[in-house]
Amino acid sequence: MTQRVIILEGVDRCGKTNIGKELSHRSGVPYFKNSDEHKYFLKDPKYFINAIRYVDTYFTSYLEASKASVILDRAWPSEWVYSQALGRTTDFAVLRELDDRHVALGTTIVLVHRSDYSKVKDDYDVVNDNLQKIHDLYMEFSEWTRCRKVLLNVDDEDLEREIHHIAVGAGLPLNCRNNP
Repeated sequence: MTQRVIILEGVDRCGKTNIGKELSHRSGVPYFKNSDEHKYFLKDPKYFINAIRYVDTYFTSYLEASKASVILDRAWPSEWVYSQALGRTTDFAVLRELDDRHVALGTTIVLVHRSDYSKVKDDYDVVNDNLQKIHDLYMEFSEWTRCRKVLLNVDDEDLEREIHHIAVGAGLPLNCRNNP
């Protein structure tokens, strides 16, 4: 099987987790979400710069060596966006290195977004106060990254359309019995 690396990114509360799990179910590609990100979000901002320097580079080496496929619910692109939105220090050299390595892997980054965030409520006030800024930074990121990207508007919350749009944009075959 051809290696598939898909990263779901975007503003909080846009459905990335539901989309990722369903995409995994229909494609057979494993889904992964870091359950520790919320534990450290406010308590230790250095967690995220250390994650890109040590964890994301390590995991990227694993993907390069193993040719494994994965659907990631957030990864290093979140650090590119959230470090700027929240005024955290980051390492842009490592972010560029990760982007270049993911270009070589053929990674597709799916940027999930809405047209309006006025009804979106996140668990963190600092995120709620910056939803439009985070959205704008994801749009900037889409210009910065050299990876293949799929822009996915989720205003209609139509999971069938969303899955199909990602599959076509990422060149991801879906299991026939689940294919919309």
